[in-house]
Amino acid sequence: MSGFVTVADVESLPIGEPVAAEVDGAPICVVRLEDGVFAFDDACPHRGNPLSEGTVDGATLTCRAHTWEFDVRTGELLRLRAPECLAMREVRIRDGVVEVSS
Repeated sequence: MSGFVTVADVESLPIGEPVAAEVDGAPICVVRLEDGVFAFDDACPHRGNPLSEGTVDGATLTCRAHTWEFDVRTGELLRLRAPECLAMREVRIRDGVVEVSS
């Protein structure tokens, strides 16, 4: 059964910057946008590089290693024609605290 783990106060997450966190020992990446907070496994499906070291422009996260681009809201791979998407995590915000599914 999956639960939720506290990862940060929502106000501590800078808007538009990927942040590394951990849920039950697994590395995740959290991105706060103007319209919500999104989380996914912190490994590019291409070669496993940390996505938290990438850059965000709008809702597009670019992996720093090989410039693969993903939509942080959906996990969809952009620009390339490969089936790999991000392993998204459910996020909820309760009393200003970001919780991510384990």
